Order: sequence, then C-alpha cells, then structure tokens
Amino acid sequence: MKPNYLKRYIISSYILVWALIILVAGPATLVFHAPPVVMWIIRNLVAWSPTYLLLIGWKQFRPGEARMTFIKRCFSGKIRPFLVLFSFGLVFGISMLSLLLLSIIDKRPMASYIDLGSVSLPLSIFLSFTSGPTGEELGWRGFMREEFHQRYGFLKSSVCQGLVWCFWHTLLWAVDSDFTDWRAVPYILSNIVVITCLTILMNIFLERQNNLVYSVLLHFGFNIVYVFLDAGIGFFVILIVLYLIITPTAVWIRNRLIVNGK
Repeated sequence: MKPNYLKRYIISSYILVWALIILVAGPATLVFHAPPVVMWIIRNLVAWSPTYLLLIGWKQFRPGEARMTFIKRCFSGKIRPFLVLFSFGLVFGISMLSLLLLSIIDKRPMASYIDLGSVSLPLSIFLSFTSGPTGEELGWRGFMREEFHQRYGFLKSSVCQGLVWCFWHTLLWAVDSDFTDWRAVPYILSNIVVITCLTILMNIFLERQNNLVYSVLLHFGFNIVYVFLDAGIGFFVILIVLYLIITPTAVWIRNRLIVNGK
C-alpha cells in the first residue's frame, strides 16, 4: 500500500504541537510562572513546530524530492509590490473594520480596544512576525497545500487545509483564551470560519504567485491585531460575518478572472 504522506504529516504535526503545549508551555506558565516575554518566545517555538517537523522529518513526508528543491519552489513566484501590500492590508483591514463596527455598536472609541501591554511595541511586532506567520507557512501553505491540491479542486482543497490548520489550534482554545463560558461557542465558531476563510484567501494569492511571502504577510496582517486587541466576543461575531461576505466575493472574482483568462 502506498504511504499516505499527507495523513502522516497531519497526525505528526498534531501530536508534536500538543506535546509541546503540554510538556513545555504548560509547565512554563503554571509551574515556573515565566514572564510574558519568555512565554511569548515559548509560544513562538511551538508555532514553528509544523516547519521543523517537516524539515527534520523530510524523508518521512516527501521521500521522492530533495528538501531544497521543495523550498525553492515555495518561494519561486514573483514578488509584486502591490500584491505584497494588498496581502497584508486585506486581512488587517478586515480586522480593523470589525473593530470599527464594534466601536460604533458599543459607542466607544476604537482606541479603547487596544492594549499595548507590557512588551515594547517594536519587540511585540518582531515576536508576532516570527511566530505563526514565519513559523507555520512552509508546512501549511507549502507542503500541505501541494498535497491537498493533488487530490482536490481549489475550493475543497482550501477548505480541507483550513480545517486542518484550524483544529491544530484546538488545545490553545482551552489554555490560551479568555472565553471559557458560553462565549467559547462563538469564539470557536469564529476560529473555524475565519481560519478556513483565511486559507482560501491565501490560496488565491498563492495561485497567482507561488511565493510564501504572500501567505506570510497575510498571516502577519491577521495576527498583529490580536497582539494588542482587548475586545469582547462581539468582535469575533462581527469578524465571522465579514469573512463570510468577503471570502465568497474573493472566490467569485477569482473564478471570473480564470474564465476570462486573466
């Protein structure tokens, strides 16, 4: 029987991230009470697990190809300045629009939902960029995207990728969230919808230019807002609605461009 390398990678990535959370991140915060910067560094090490799992165990997941050949292909597309800015600005703008709508509903200034925290702004931005955006994309939008695309069409492949990426965060929903009462339901629903929609948007960009720089910046544009966000569950409910409007629109535009040969 031919090995299912995709299944092997997904199962391994889940086991590794849960082991790191339980054995490293958990004791660091609960037993040793590590300061915020140290915990952030530990979370970044956890976030990089899809990449170093892939690179260290490469022969277990893609034995028929050289590691560097794969990496070069993942960054082979052209860097177009407008697309680069748009990839970041699109998701950052969606989050800011959600925050604006929340401020209108709550009749509060948008600035009241921002908390700069105890870590300096430059360090916060650096740690955010070197977390999921640079740590996860080689595994998810590199390896996993290629594997799913060999099996399914664009939309089904993107949804499958999004769900795998989404539920990879499952344990974090329990240990790294303030929403532990009834609000956990819309929060988890928001994660499922938004992460799946993000994957679809990422794949639209990568379909145009196969370069992970686009998905890295899109991922960063999404994550950076949450570094400073201090908003209630209403923000995430609005986010669901926005992504369910914007993502189908983006897919429709993508399909029209393909039909028109652009």
